[in-house]
Amino acid sequence: MLHGKCCGAGFCQKTSILPLKRRCAKNIVPSLDFYFQILTCYRADSTGIWEWKGVSTMKIRRVQQTQTLQKKLRVAAYARVSVDTLHHSLAAQVSYYSSLIQKNPAWEYAGVYADEGITGTSTAHRTEFKRLIADCNAGKIDLVLVKSISRFARDTVDCLHTVRQLKEKGIAVRFERENIDSTSEDGELLLTLLASFAQEESRSIGDNIRWGVRRRFAEGIPNGNKAPYGYRWDGEMFRIVPAEGKIVKEIFRRYLAGESAYFIAKTLAGHGIMGWQGRPIEQTTVKDILSNISYTGTMALQKNYISEGHIRKRNKGELPMYLVDGVFEPLVSKDDFDKAQEIRKRRAAQSGNRNPVLMPFSGMVKCGCCGGGFSRRTAGKYKRWGCNTRERKGSTACDSRPIKEEELVAAVRAVMEKDDFDTAELRRKVSKIVIHGDRIDFHLVNGRIKKIARIYTGQRGSNPFTNKVYCASCGSKCERDTWTKGTKVWSCSQPRTKCQLRRLPESEMREAAASFSGNGYEGKIVQNVERITISDDTVLFHLKEGGAYRWQRQ
Repeated sequence: MLHGKCCGAGFCQKTSILPLKRRCAKNIVPSLDFYFQILTCYRADSTGIWEWKGVSTMKIRRVQQTQTLQKKLRVAAYARVSVDTLHHSLAAQVSYYSSLIQKNPAWEYAGVYADEGITGTSTAHRTEFKRLIADCNAGKIDLVLVKSISRFARDTVDCLHTVRQLKEKGIAVRFERENIDSTSEDGELLLTLLASFAQEESRSIGDNIRWGVRRRFAEGIPNGNKAPYGYRWDGEMFRIVPAEGKIVKEIFRRYLAGESAYFIAKTLAGHGIMGWQGRPIEQTTVKDILSNISYTGTMALQKNYISEGHIRKRNKGELPMYLVDGVFEPLVSKDDFDKAQEIRKRRAAQSGNRNPVLMPFSGMVKCGCCGGGFSRRTAGKYKRWGCNTRERKGSTACDSRPIKEEELVAAVRAVMEKDDFDTAELRRKVSKIVIHGDRIDFHLVNGRIKKIARIYTGQRGSNPFTNKVYCASCGSKCERDTWTKGTKVWSCSQPRTKCQLRRLPESEMREAAASFSGNGYEGKIVQNVERITISDDTVLFHLKEGGAYRWQRQ
């Protein structure tokens, strides 16, 4: 037996060359040098008898750290120009970033995302920007390079919200011109200041452009060269296209003869006549032609305008409108045009009162998000009013939520302070109903506005958290499920094999929402919260105006 230095706990030369797993009576562990003694032995013959050959000792002289393989950063870049004429600038940005990323041995090329001819004041129409964020959420990118803050976003709220969203996932955004890294200690402070400057610069440029456009309008100079159907711009003025001009005259002739816009469109489509850009002529096409004063040779300037929120709106008296006569050759006389307008008004009045019992809100309900109109939609017994813009263009164009007709009727009763619903009184006293996320505004004929809080009952289409909840672990959407004993829970949409997020009971979600919004939190969540991320420990409410509220899970 080979013994340790203190008591004999050590190696057995007959049975094993491994250290015996026991301590001595004095509870002293053999010395470190002892454990590095090397026993040399060999098997003498086939009988299996081990013969002791001796002991050699080796001591550690140096510990050297071996190099580990560094994981490459997956790096992408984002580029944007706001006008098509700067295509060469966009191509230069794409080429520069492609070369920069691929030359760095510590980086892995993850692509260059580029938007051309799109403003940075909103993310609504920036398809490449949205694709970049989607790839970041999917875990495909570790670092994003951008030329400057103004190329990334000219809206402070959009810029900070996106940067914070990526920062939570460990993704850095590096702005080259300003030399800012979003993950640095002072990165967000500098980013907030410079993003505000970029937004103010955009606002100033917009004000100058609007001033110039309105100045031209006041002088009778049209802005742009977009011609109405029946005309083409030749570089100096609008010229009549003979074939299309005949169709415009035929539409007015038929309408003055008593035909409806629907019947005229159906007749023309039956003859294979196409409208603007080779599309079939529809009822809306006919109505647009009948209401366009340009066919009298008079141009109406500033019919639309861009609001402070960068939303295009029809001018209903907010700004001056200019009429310029004799700009180009007319297709219709002013007398015929005026007669057509009288017919339109008369038919609209008759149509509006055709069945007020079935459609009491027709033409009255407007969207508080985009300013568009609401229309009635039915699915079996379920009746609701929803924004037309959202229905046509999706949630990126308008983030409003539909409202149940029964809720709308209940709000009318509350405003009128009556138990019964009176359609005649509604139309006599109310000029407009505006639907917001958290309230309903009734614009009365006398100029007053009455506000009613929206009701959320937990029924279909009314859950305030719908399409807002995401998993903090993997970035996927969370779904509302029914768990044991009918309990409603929110869980990650990914399989449990890919994501083990702890399920969140909806009762906790509602408690978290009420803790920072108070009573009536449902409408405030819809109106003010952009996104909700849940982890095993916290629920994080990301606000639309920036900032977030954190709630500790139970």
